Amino acid sequence: MPLYFIYGPDYPGAVQKRLAARPAHLAMGAESGKKGEKVFGRGFLSQEYSHTEAAPPPSFPSDQANPGMAGSGMIYRFKTLDDAWKRIKADPYWTEGVWDKEKMTIVELMEGPNDETMQVV
Repeated sequence: MPLYFIYGPDYPGAVQKRLAARPAHLAMGAESGKKGEKVFGRGFLSQEYSHTEAAPPPSFPSDQANPGMAGSGMIYRFKTLDDAWKRIKADPYWTEGVWDKEKMTIVELMEGPNDETMQVV
């Protein structure tokens, strides 16, 4: 079954919306994992909060959300690109206005020799 890479940048200033929608988003992701659809998913950081050789990322209080959260990167397994879009458009981050709908990108990944046994570590 094809794999799809999903790049979902957040709207600027969407950290609080992200936090509010996060429990429902994670629950939906867990359900997708049980169905064998979700292969991998993580939030990503903005450039200024990423590790570089020049400097570590800025620190923030451990009891607060990372202010550098800038979006989501995911790999899902679906029969068609249309199925991938249906799943994303049903996600709480989409419906609650976290992900930038104009910048959301879903692309099919090329087949590799071990796609059916691929493990992300």
